[in-house]
Amino acid sequence: MKIKEVYDFLDFVAPFETSAEWDNCGLSVGSLNNDFSKILVALDVTDEVIDEALKIGAELVITHHPLIFNPVSQVESESVLYKAVKSGITFISSHTCLDKAIGGVNDCLARKVGIKNIQHEIIDEFLKVGEIEPCTVKEFAQKVKDALGGAVAFADNGKVISKVAFCSGGGGDLINAAAIIGADALLTGEAKHHEYLEAKHLGVALLTAGHYETEVVVCDYLKDLLVKQFDNTEIVVFKGKSPVDFV
Repeated sequence: MKIKEVYDFLDFVAPFETSAEWDNCGLSVGSLNNDFSKILVALDVTDEVIDEALKIGAELVITHHPLIFNPVSQVESESVLYKAVKSGITFISSHTCLDKAIGGVNDCLARKVGIKNIQHEIIDEFLKVGEIEPCTVKEFAQKVKDALGGAVAFADNGKVISKVAFCSGGGGDLINAAAIIGADALLTGEAKHHEYLEAKHLGVALLTAGHYETEVVVCDYLKDLLVKQFDNTEIVVFKGKSPVDFV
C-alpha cells in the first residue's frame, strides 16, 4: 500500500483544512507515494522516535505535533529535521485538526479522566465541556493525576465542581471562555501565571496536568483507528515519557 492511503484516511478522520492557520499539519518529510508495511505513532518527532522507527523498520511515522512548525532557513546536520530527512522515513502530523475533531485529542482526554456528556465547539473551537460526578477541585485533581500520571497543579475556587471545560495541551488562555459558559473548572495541560490569577478572580477552578500528559492519550486512539482501517499493517505506539521532570 501507498502512504497516500494513510494520509487520506487521517484527512478523513480530522480534515487537515480545519487546522489552525498557524499550524502545519499533513506531510512534513518524505513521500506519499512510498510503500509502507509498518507505522510508528508518537506525540512528537524526537531523536528517540526516529531511532525507534529505524530500529523496527517503520516506513511511516505519524505524530500529533508537526516536525516543522515555522519556515526553515537552514538545516544543520545535528538537527532532528536533518536526521528525519536522512532517515528516508515519511513523517505526517495531525495536530490542531485532531485536537478539535470529534473523537480526537480532547475527547480522548475526557474519556481518560471521566468527563461525560460532552458538548463540542462551545464559544471556542478548541474548548469542550462535559460533566463529572460532583467533587472538590482537589479530589478531581487527584483523579486526573491517577488517570494521566505526572503532576497536576490547580487553582482552587473552593467549590464543589461538576461542569468541567477542557482543552488538551496549552489551553490556559481559555479560562474566560470557560467562565462565560458557566463551567465550574477548566482542565488543560499548561497555563501561565496570570491565567491562574484570572481563574481565581473569575471563581473558576483551573487545573493543569501537563502538555504531554493531556495529549499523549491520543496515540492509542490513533493506533486503534489505523488497525481497523489497515488490518495488514503493523502499528506501533512509541512508549516515551514527558520531557518535563519534577522533584
